[in-house]
This record gives sequence, C-alpha cells and structure tokens, in this order.
Amino acid sequence: YIVDNQNDSIRVLTPVQQVPSITAGGVQSAGAFGAFSSVAPGSWIEIFGTNLASGTRPWSGDDFKDANAPISLDGTSVTIGGQSAFVAYISPAQVNAQVPSTVGIGPQSITVTTGQVTSSPYSIAVNPTQPGLLAPPSFNVGGNQYVAALFPDGATFVAPPGAIPGAVSRQAKPGDTIVLYGIGFGAVTPYTPAGEIAGQSTTLVSPLQVFFGQTPATLSYWGLAPGQVGLYQINVVVPNVATSDLVPLTFTLGGQSGTQTLFIAVKD
Repeated sequence: YIVDNQNDSIRVLTPVQQVPSITAGGVQSAGAFGAFSSVAPGSWIEIFGTNLASGTRPWSGDDFKDANAPISLDGTSVTIGGQSAFVAYISPAQVNAQVPSTVGIGPQSITVTTGQVTSSPYSIAVNPTQPGLLAPPSFNVGGNQYVAALFPDGATFVAPPGAIPGAVSRQAKPGDTIVLYGIGFGAVTPYTPAGEIAGQSTTLVSPLQVFFGQTPATLSYWGLAPGQVGLYQINVVVPNVATSDLVPLTFTLGGQSGTQTLFIAVKD
C-alpha cells in the first residue's frame, strides 16, 4: 500500500500477477518412469517453467472429493487438450499432473493457469500408450539402470546387496514373485478413469509380456495399483534364468517393445 498525504488517505496496490510460462522442452512423462517427451492418457507428467504456482506443496487427502483427485491446488490448474488434468504437486518451477483419460490422440496443447493468468500453450504428442517402469536415477549403479522392483514385503528391492544407497536389496531367486510399478500402460478393465483412486483389482486391456533376457516371465497381476491414482502394478514370477547381477529386463505392451534399458539381479 501507499499513503497519499495530500488526500490524507491510504491506497492499496494490487500486485501484478506474473504470467506462468512453460519452458521449451519442459514437459515430460514422470522422470522416474522414463522421462519421455510424449505422453498417454492417464500418464503422469512433469511440467517445468516459471511462475507456475504461488507456493509449493503436494496434494493431501483433504484435496480429494471421495475417490476423485483435485484438478486445482491453491489456484494452480492444468489443461491438456482443453480438458482439466489432475494436479498432484505444485511449485513455482514445477507442476506434476495426470493426463485425463479422454484426451485426444495426437498433438495436444498444455496450459498452466495460476489465479487468473494462463500460460501460452505448449504442444505435446499424446500416444495411446507410453509405458514406463519405475527406475529412478538412484537405481543407476555403475552406469547400469536397475528397475525399482520390490519383494512382497514392500521394503526390500531387487538389486545386488548394498548397491542402492539407503535401500535394502538382494538378488531375486527363480520362482520369487516381485512387484514392478509403471505409468502410461493404457486402459484397464473394469474401467477406471484418470483421477480416480483405484479401488479394486483391474487388468490391462493391452496384452503385456515381461522378459528376463530372452525368457518370458509369468505375470500374476497386471493392472492399476489398488489405492493409488494412475499407478500400474505388475506382479512377476522370476523365471529360471542364469545367475547374473545384470539380467536385462524388457517388456512388450500390445506387441510393442518398451524403450527403457533396464536390468535386474537374479541369483539362484
């Protein structure tokens, strides 16, 4: 505010709101799941830029309406192809959002709105699927990227013992069931739209195969992770393969190969 001494009054000055801006090359699928430059309906994406939000926070339980995720956090919202995305995290430099299920395939515009101000549109390619498995940078050991596979205890990762700083890990044995997580794997049945907490077991519509080297694995579950939003869970029975700390792990979805180069550790 300023004081007007001549008129003996106080005038409140409204700050000029900064226009949000998306950085060139600043939209990708979630970085820990492959960081692809194209996305899919239901994918989690990261948007980088400036003035994207007035504060920093993730969503909380209070932001949900029953099982439905929020489309705005503290005045920051995202549209993709003209449809509202689901907003999980905001900060001035980064917003994380989930692509709506009904967005069109092909080039689509993304905008970020903060308060009453909207960014210029950013174009991104939307594919029917854009699958990626959880494999964060912390699981890169000596230049080899391990998939972040978990044993059923939910606490022990599949990797050479001591390979991942701060994590408990061991090699898997043939016959073990391990759990992989992913995004962008497409539609499931029963239908569960983006932005909704998965409340039941589902199955991917597109056929999925997982390979250890050239050996196919048996899957005991492949659908959305119950209790999560837009996260896929794949339960895999480790096949009988030769002992190695660098077994290539690959997958095909609908007959198309995934593009990540990943490894897993197996010891009989």
